[in-house]
Amino acid sequence: MAIFSIILKGVDAMKEFNAHEKESYLLIKKLIEDNGYKMTYQRREILSQFIINKNNHLSAEKVYDMLKDNGIGISTVYRNINIFVDLDILKEFRVDNKSYYELKMYARKPLHIHLQCEKCGKIKDIVDKEIILNYLKINNLIEKNYNIEIDDVDIMFHGLCNNCTKKYI
Repeated sequence: MAIFSIILKGVDAMKEFNAHEKESYLLIKKLIEDNGYKMTYQRREILSQFIINKNNHLSAEKVYDMLKDNGIGISTVYRNINIFVDLDILKEFRVDNKSYYELKMYARKPLHIHLQCEKCGKIKDIVDKEIILNYLKINNLIEKNYNIEIDDVDIMFHGLCNNCTKKYI
């Protein structure tokens, strides 16, 4: 797959995105600009961290740690993350009174299933088509029986991840 480089204004280093990441960046950039915001250097840097780390759940503090050497302050990170949440670019979820963020899935009923490891603290996505299909059946039954519409679902399991679980043979 071809690698595209996006040179950020005011930065010597280049951020490298693959074709899919570049497309995501350009779509999100348009969404930001269509809502009256400019794509500033700070917004590009913060957004790039979420695109590059799309499989991770980032806190504002973690984003700040990754960008502080670029001259971006913690208040700038918080302010821009809040803008991204308001624009439905990022999804926020809380674990133990701490906020984490991930790029939002654009679907009618996004289903986010996570496991927080009680030993190492990592948060892992649980992605399994059969589990999701079974949950959606339950979701539809809840909507039908209670005459409601569910737009978003977060499920957080607490336990041990595969790295922390002792395996017995």
